[in-house]
Amino acid sequence: MKGIISFMKRFRSYLYTLAAVILVTVLIGLGALHRVDKWAQDWTFQKPGSASRDILVIGIDENALSELGPYNTWDRNVIASVLEALAADPDKKPAVTALDILYTGHSSQEADEHLASAAENLGNVITAAMAEYGEEMVFEDGRVTAVNSSAVVGYAQPYEELRACTTQGHINAMTDKDGVMRHALLYVEPDGEEDSRVYSMAYETARRYLTQHDQEVKLPTVNSAGHFYIPFTGRPGDYYDDVSVAMILDGKVPPDYWADKIVLIGPYAAALQDAYFTSIDKGRQMYGVEIQANVVQSLLEGNNKTEVSDLLQLIILFVLGAAAMNIFLKKRIQWGGMVCAVLIVVCLAASFLLYKVGYVTHVLWFPAGLLALYILALGDHYIRMVRERQALALEKERIGAELALASRIQLSALPKDDPSFPERDEFELYASMTPAKEVGGDFYDYFLIDDDHLGLVIADVSDKGVPAALFMMVSMSLIRNAAMSTENECSPAKVLANVNKQLCSRNPEEMFVTVWLGILEISTGKLTASNAGHEHPAIKSAGGSFELLKDKHGFVLGGMDMINYREYEVVLEPGSKLFVYTDGATEATNAQGEFFGVERIIDTLRTCEERPASEIVKTVREQVLKFTGSAPQFDDLTMLCLEYYKGQVSSDS
Repeated sequence: MKGIISFMKRFRSYLYTLAAVILVTVLIGLGALHRVDKWAQDWTFQKPGSASRDILVIGIDENALSELGPYNTWDRNVIASVLEALAADPDKKPAVTALDILYTGHSSQEADEHLASAAENLGNVITAAMAEYGEEMVFEDGRVTAVNSSAVVGYAQPYEELRACTTQGHINAMTDKDGVMRHALLYVEPDGEEDSRVYSMAYETARRYLTQHDQEVKLPTVNSAGHFYIPFTGRPGDYYDDVSVAMILDGKVPPDYWADKIVLIGPYAAALQDAYFTSIDKGRQMYGVEIQANVVQSLLEGNNKTEVSDLLQLIILFVLGAAAMNIFLKKRIQWGGMVCAVLIVVCLAASFLLYKVGYVTHVLWFPAGLLALYILALGDHYIRMVRERQALALEKERIGAELALASRIQLSALPKDDPSFPERDEFELYASMTPAKEVGGDFYDYFLIDDDHLGLVIADVSDKGVPAALFMMVSMSLIRNAAMSTENECSPAKVLANVNKQLCSRNPEEMFVTVWLGILEISTGKLTASNAGHEHPAIKSAGGSFELLKDKHGFVLGGMDMINYREYEVVLEPGSKLFVYTDGATEATNAQGEFFGVERIIDTLRTCEERPASEIVKTVREQVLKFTGSAPQFDDLTMLCLEYYKGQVSSDS
């Protein structure tokens, strides 16, 4: 049965782990962290560097618009004149010039020819083309079988004369769902075929530049849509030296500025609406021509980044999450939290290091997933804790009921008649026990051995609670049986020796008990007693006061075998009183840590020494409890008092 229960617990744990990991993985895979993860990527990966001084931006900026008029009033002669200015010194031409301006269709013949001629004369000019994307139905056997949502439905390219003397590069740009530019498109395929592929302006610019330096451009890794990640180097304005086309036309810029460099010409004014928020700076927009500059620099430096497949990352997340969840559920909450924190730090560090070697990962997928699993594990721990507390409460209630029953059984074993031996008028006897716990280790006993001998016992077991109570019951039974046995001849010393031998023979827990045993010869008042490590009794003679009787102690019962005990005799006169007690009275402690002590016992006894035995016991108990106050009771409180009459009551009556 235990095996089945254990298996069910393990199965439940595995099932909960699987369900939690699947839930977290699916939620993350569906984009629950999309925006915040993208921003975390930007903050972690996109760090500004040094913008290359081999890449220049000449802007169609506010100064140019102010000097040359609104852009829509410009004809193609303006940019043609700019290209002519760049080619004015044949020895100081730009290495590559890219026009981030779309020139489709014809305008005036003179302006078109002028621009084409200027581009051809300058050489290594990249002109802009643009694809238009939309939905296109896919037919098969005359029926629509699919819809291509990223089909090229239109394509704009330079007019024929300009196209013939330049290299085309597309200028398509796209932002992510949050409106931030993080990716570039490597190529477009106007006819849907690889033969018609047109690469981006940035790629063609970098390729032409490296070719002149006997190098080859390395193609970046792209996804299925042809997109690749942009590792930005410059922030808005880092590539721009405030050089506008107007300054070029006015001859204010020397040819040394652009000689053998990459020159990008494009809109650099807000009114021209060619600006985007980028992953390196979401507070300021970056103009399209500067985005081109960033992409060109990354291609020149071979700083290409590969975005790790989402599917692969989800698989890793699932495996890592399952292993981590197993730890979270099995270990204590504190250890699970430490493991979670370490794993989060490791995952963040791994994302950063992977980026350094060229791989882009989701920065928050793993930390957020692990944290979510840890929170779910906390919930499981809480539920289990509540259930365990409920089970403990039920167990405590059950144990409480059993202890209450044990307490009743224990108390029922003690003599409880009040008055004791009502048929005997030679003495009065009263005793009480107040256990520190539900059941105690102290006990008292009194019994008639024969018609003329009264046995008196008070004892204290070394432990507390249930074990002490069980040992107490055994000890009490052995002492009474031994005292009643004729072979011990009413000798307390022989009784204790006999009981000690029996306890030592069967005492695996090595418990012991202190005992004071007295046997009163009722007819004469002779009290024969033996002390096995117990407290000294107090005796009041007739007409006197209570005094401590410092009898000699023997060894405790159950501590060592083959021990002989000594006994002594005291003759009680009519009116004498005997008071015996356990160390629960003398060692009772108040809030200040003070003991009640033997002296307070004697002083209290003297205040009530003329009262009956029952009132003496009750008075001492009240004083002990008053002394301790709110301090907890650590030991059982047991007392017994005997007043000897020897027929005095009868004669008085």
